[in-house]
Amino acid sequence: MKPLTTLVVAIVGTVTLAGLVRVQAQRAPEAVDFRPVADGKNWIVKEPLIYEVGISSDRVTVPRGFVTDFATIPPVLQSLIQQNGPHLLPAVVHDYLYWKQTCTREEADQLFLLAMIENKVPVADRTAMHQAVRAAGSFAWTSNARDRTAGKLRILPEDRIKVPSLTTWPDYQRRLAMEGVKDGPDTLVARGFCARGSMPTEQALTTR
Repeated sequence: MKPLTTLVVAIVGTVTLAGLVRVQAQRAPEAVDFRPVADGKNWIVKEPLIYEVGISSDRVTVPRGFVTDFATIPPVLQSLIQQNGPHLLPAVVHDYLYWKQTCTREEADQLFLLAMIENKVPVADRTAMHQAVRAAGSFAWTSNARDRTAGKLRILPEDRIKVPSLTTWPDYQRRLAMEGVKDGPDTLVARGFCARGSMPTEQALTTR
C-alpha cells in the first residue's frame, strides 16, 4: 500500500467519475450555529444539522450538543485546502457517522462525498478529501469505537453543554466520563440513509 502522502499527492489533480456528477441538490446540509471549546479545535453543534441525500427523503440529523473537530486536513493538503470551506458541514455529518457507526465506514465515507457534491465543494478538493478519509479514516474509526467502549461521550447533555472556561475538550470529555455522564439524546441513523452510501454516486443522488 502506498504511504498516505504519496497517495494524496497522486490524487490531488485527479477528477473521478463521482467528481463529474452534476446534480441540483434538493437539500444540501443546513447551515447551523456552532460554539467553540477553549482549545479552538473542537466545536459544539448548537442546533440540529440536517442532511438529506439528493432527491430522496433519506436523511440524517446531527443532534444539538454533538462535539466535532470539523475536517482534519492532512498536512500534505493544508496548502491546497482551507480548514474552513464548503466541506465544513459535510465534515460534521461525516464526523457524526463515524461516532455512531451505524453505517459502515465505507458507507460513511461515500456519504461524505455525496454531501460535498451537494454542497458544491470543488471537484479537486472533494476528490482529495474523500480519498484521504478512505486511506486514513480507519484510525479515527477505531479511536471512536474505543472511546465509546470506554464510556466517553461526544453528545453533550443539555445541562453540560456549557464547557467551563479554559477547559479543553479532551479534559472535559475525561471529566464527564469519570462522573458517569452519558451521551445526550442522539438521533437515529436509518438503514435507508446508510444504504445511499452503497449506491453508485449518480444513483444515490437522483433516485427517490
